[in-house]
Amino acid sequence: MAQMTIYIDGATQKAVEAAAAREAVSISRWARERLQEAARRDGGKGTLDVFYGCISDASFRAPKELPASSDSPREAFD
Repeated sequence: MAQMTIYIDGATQKAVEAAAAREAVSISRWARERLQEAARRDGGKGTLDVFYGCISDASFRAPKELPASSDSPREAFD
């Protein structure tokens, strides 16, 4: 099984420890189960990816690509 290191603030750590204790499981098991639930909830996709392709009416169309000439002038970095 793979290992993961995460960084959390003290208040979050105390809350996680308390939640794991309430469920009588190790912190590792508690965190693993929550991560698995979160990954299943959106199918492992990013938040907006779950909506891709869900609008099928004719009013939803990709906009036309704008020409590069309509871009604002950019400053060069030396």
